[in-house]
Amino acid sequence: MGIGMMVDIVRKILREAPATAVVLLLLAQAGAAAETAGKAAGVSTPPVVGARLLTDQEYLPALLDGIAGAKREIVLSAFFFRTAGTTNSYPDVVLKQLLAASRRGVGIEAVLERGPEDDNVSRDNAATAARMRDGGIKVCMDSPERTTHAKLVVIDRRYLFAGSHNLTQSALKYNREVSVLIDSPPLAEEAVRYLRSICP
Repeated sequence: MGIGMMVDIVRKILREAPATAVVLLLLAQAGAAAETAGKAAGVSTPPVVGARLLTDQEYLPALLDGIAGAKREIVLSAFFFRTAGTTNSYPDVVLKQLLAASRRGVGIEAVLERGPEDDNVSRDNAATAARMRDGGIKVCMDSPERTTHAKLVVIDRRYLFAGSHNLTQSALKYNREVSVLIDSPPLAEEAVRYLRSICP
């Protein structure tokens, strides 16, 4: 990839998803720190094996492939996971894939946002949480005193999806969104620790 193309990608991220740009900068900084720590410990594995930008509707198929390929564990966080109990909505397709992974023995933990009782995000997340629990998935609704806006999916302590995509029909099908798929065991491990600190 040429420098010009890289500059265009960075400009696009800054223009369309400034929060994702901050995530990318933090991940790059964490990757550099992990690489330094790895060298000091005599470990030669690179902190980031690979990364892929997922814009708009590229996110859903990549996420579904990641869930389908999970072998041991999925830990995720969603600000808004709106399922309807139907077969054709994109969030329900994600839920169906998660439930299939749970049935084949993949351990799944989810952290979902809970705000005020009359809030539609909390209501929809609670309905999704009930569907997840019915399928054997461990779900934590966070404290209503602090918003969990993180959108993370960590698969097998190696693959990390991070970015702006909520698990809603609008985010997965219509919106301009930017997320990143990162192949990095150190960063995935750190993300799992962070998510578990929300709901110990």
